[in-house]
Amino acid sequence: MTELSPYNTAHLAEGVYAVNANDALALRIFLANPLFKSQQQEDTRQLQAEVGGRLFRHAVDNFGVMAKGSGQFKDDVFIIFRGTTGANKNADAITDARIGICTSETNLPVHIGFNNSFTSMLPEIKAFLTETECKGTIHCIGHSLGGAVASLAADWASSSLTNPVKLYTYGAPRVGTDWFVKKTTETIGADNMHRVYHRTDPVPMVPIYPFKQAPYANNGHFLPSNQPLTSGEAHFMRNYVASVRSESWETLSHNPVEPYNIEIAIENWLKSKSPVDSESASFWQWVDAALVYVIKKIAMGAVLLLQGAVIGLHTIVDKLAYILAKGINLAEEISSWVILLMKKLMQALKIKVEATKEKLTRNMMRYVLTKMTEESTRNAQKAIRDIEKS
Repeated sequence: MTELSPYNTAHLAEGVYAVNANDALALRIFLANPLFKSQQQEDTRQLQAEVGGRLFRHAVDNFGVMAKGSGQFKDDVFIIFRGTTGANKNADAITDARIGICTSETNLPVHIGFNNSFTSMLPEIKAFLTETECKGTIHCIGHSLGGAVASLAADWASSSLTNPVKLYTYGAPRVGTDWFVKKTTETIGADNMHRVYHRTDPVPMVPIYPFKQAPYANNGHFLPSNQPLTSGEAHFMRNYVASVRSESWETLSHNPVEPYNIEIAIENWLKSKSPVDSESASFWQWVDAALVYVIKKIAMGAVLLLQGAVIGLHTIVDKLAYILAKGINLAEEISSWVILLMKKLMQALKIKVEATKEKLTRNMMRYVLTKMTEESTRNAQKAIRDIEKS
């Protein structure tokens, strides 16, 4: 099975933004990449997607490129998606903000906004793959929003076709719940999924639980970063290109990350008296790990409440608050973890309410979780706006 290098995939993820820039020369330069067979119509296809809401800021926009490969990739097809832009009155921002759960083309629970954009392109994707009689690997590539859509494309291709599939994403947000992550890891294969992210890029941290990152039980390719979380610099595709320029997938896999998935480490973080800061990248990693840990402490069955299809953001927050409220009234061994978690969240959000069993009502916890979601989304949106201004 053929595989692209980190630099090649990063270069493509950056260059595909030309498809949306109304710059014919930039697009021709992108399509002249030696990885592609030619610029002829039969060898390439521009993809248009629905973006925005169902009614509010709804638009159809240039979103990606499909191309037949050349050289060692002559039997392959590339599907490359752009990330968020400011076109159509920032319709992409509405796509990003549609944080609900629906059923994907492969019957898995995924992000409504990302799924809508992907499914609107699926007829063209199917047509191109049929016309080209693709016999080799399908390479799905994207940055930011494009990485989320590439994940859905890879999931569909690996489930519906016999071709090998490779997925390469940069700074991509979370696409689906636990079921989606486990199933795609199984069908695509963890070794074929290359998720690259900077330590201080806020976009891969959203949406918060129950959305998760694939591959399952794998940290992906973690890149050190000195930029502050709130600057947005770590999300810039040009910085990803610079970070992987001389790297291989093997060397990228050796970068260490903090042990967010180790139970004793999560417990120590919850018990710690150290101050927490919502502008710290590690804070969001710990919050996500702690939410999963505490909810599983309450009941494994509670996780199933967060996997249902066609539910919106407010319903997700309601369900989380409901589960935590149930947990706080259980045995002390469990209720104490709920209280410690809420203390951490309230401290980071500067909510000055005493975190006791009496004060932490379901409505109070819903308020805290809503504020936490808004804060994480605000960080991600700022990073994307900074890109648009650059």
